Amino acid sequence: MSFGAPPPGMDEYQRLMAERAAAEKRKKTIYSIVAVAVLAGGGYYLYQQRHKAAAAQAVMDAGGRFAEREKTEVGPFWNCVMSSEVDIGMFNSADQVQQRIESAFFTQQKTYPDHVLDDCVPKLESAKSAMAGLPDMPEVLKPALDKYIATFPKMQSGLESYATKLKSRGAVKDVDGAIQEVGGAFTPDPTPESVAFAKFLSCAVPDLEKKKDVQALLEELADTCKKDAVTFMTKVRTDCGNLVTGVDKNGKPAADKNFKAVAKKFVEDDNSRLLQAWEFCGKRSRKGKKQQDMEDFLVAFGDYMEARNDVAKTAREEAARLLGQALPKEKKEGAPGQPGAAP
Repeated sequence: MSFGAPPPGMDEYQRLMAERAAAEKRKKTIYSIVAVAVLAGGGYYLYQQRHKAAAAQAVMDAGGRFAEREKTEVGPFWNCVMSSEVDIGMFNSADQVQQRIESAFFTQQKTYPDHVLDDCVPKLESAKSAMAGLPDMPEVLKPALDKYIATFPKMQSGLESYATKLKSRGAVKDVDGAIQEVGGAFTPDPTPESVAFAKFLSCAVPDLEKKKDVQALLEELADTCKKDAVTFMTKVRTDCGNLVTGVDKNGKPAADKNFKAVAKKFVEDDNSRLLQAWEFCGKRSRKGKKQQDMEDFLVAFGDYMEARNDVAKTAREEAARLLGQALPKEKKEGAPGQPGAAP
């Protein structure tokens, strides 16, 4: 038996086996390359996700630092100006802020203006410096933070103006009280009070001689004070208030030529209707003046609350964007000039 030549078909078999082995080797190589690529891609994806999560956490941490410092640095200012411990984020309107500050003034009328200027304003200045010095704030939060910081000088100037105006309220009440006191003693007799009140009426209502009776005067006072009591009563107190304050009840009255005509037209049994008209004008003007006195501060307060909320909102939205999540639903904000949700 000869062993020199392979059996028929053996070369073809070996060739096929060799090709199959080579194919298997190529497959393993491709699989290895694909596996490496998949692992590399998965690793890069995980790296990206971790990077995004870290960036999102950094933004949220910065928002948290803002909220914490706001509480510790700005909180004492609000406690000072309202004379009680408060959470400013719980206020739903600028009117509530005005009421709380006015209540604080009411409990310490003589000392409150100086308290605001000497104690509260320095706390606001200190808070501004502290908030402006927040460390490691991400670039995305800086525009909102800058807008927030910019509201502090406006709040300060508004508060200083308000405190200064508060000091004149005592004089306002003194004049309004004198109108009631002297007017209550208004009679046809030329007493010091009667002469003083007649002169006051002629000064306060320049066309007084054209009024035919008390009813005509009452109608004009009501109409004028419904339209703009602040302007009317401010002028009355400034130009005519000295005629009823400090009346010397024991002095000799100096009645002018108009006294009898004025007394005849406008004196009633108890003068209650005339006094009620002046009381209406006084109360309406004082209420309107309170709003005017605090207007600059309240406008600045509205800007402050809006900017305060924007810092928190920007942090939440940027974190969601980095994580590829849907933006968080916005909380309902207050109307312009009103506070919204706290950060």
